[in-house]
Amino acid sequence: MHYRKTLEFRVFSTINFLFMALVVCGVTLPFLHLLAVSLSDSAANTSGKVRFLPIGVNMEAYKFIFQHPSILSGFKNAIVQTVVGTLISLFMMTICAYPLSKPIKGRKVMIWLVMLTMFFNGGLVPTYMLIKGLGLLDTLWAIVLPFSIAPYFLMIMINFFQSFPENIEESALMDGLNPIQILFMIVLPLSKTIIAAMSLFLVVMYWNNWFNSLIYLNSPDKYPIMLIVRNILDGANLVNGALTGTNLEKLSTASLQSAAIMATTLPIFCTIPFVQKHFTKGVLLGAVKG
Repeated sequence: MHYRKTLEFRVFSTINFLFMALVVCGVTLPFLHLLAVSLSDSAANTSGKVRFLPIGVNMEAYKFIFQHPSILSGFKNAIVQTVVGTLISLFMMTICAYPLSKPIKGRKVMIWLVMLTMFFNGGLVPTYMLIKGLGLLDTLWAIVLPFSIAPYFLMIMINFFQSFPENIEESALMDGLNPIQILFMIVLPLSKTIIAAMSLFLVVMYWNNWFNSLIYLNSPDKYPIMLIVRNILDGANLVNGALTGTNLEKLSTASLQSAAIMATTLPIFCTIPFVQKHFTKGVLLGAVKG
């Protein structure tokens, strides 16, 4: 019997290892291919010889990326949108999730309304008319305020606060603290896991949020980097203008596009190690009601 269990465990471990290796390859190989293309010369990219190792290594594409004024302003706009949007979203969802985690009157109706918005919304045209009517078009607030509360993330935070030990809050009440003080002085300092997990979700959401910028921003100097990269991938004038006066033997459209993708995804990859230890725990605690 022991031999059978051991054999079954080995078979399961082998299959699990092969499956995870396949997943890792599916994630990393496209990334390595883009990196190789971004570092290869024009002739190698044109001939289609580049796979996972660069041919004729050069940094011309990255030099152009970090010298072009539109791309530099795009990074600045993206950082501002991400930081402001994440902070506002965390604040808004926290002050909404904490009361909804308590047995207040009408709580079930409000949670049902929140869940309803996960499946139905007003649509793009009514949302655009609302933002235009509020005078938010072509401003940072058009990107941040209307989308500051994500229903799915809000539900995770509600479940997390429901699992928070009640005796801690009761002790704080006996010490004379009001609910707002309890939230900001007691609950939030002990909720680093869910805050870290939500922060990562929100940072990725705002960093990749090029579509709303395309719809609600009219000034190119306010475009975030992801919208500029989208224009590059669509063959916008930036690419054609980039190759004017440039050494075509070293820089091609393919290398420029790949370098733009690499430059915009690396900041997200760099943030993961700082929140990884809190990420899994925070999501599990928020997804499973205590």
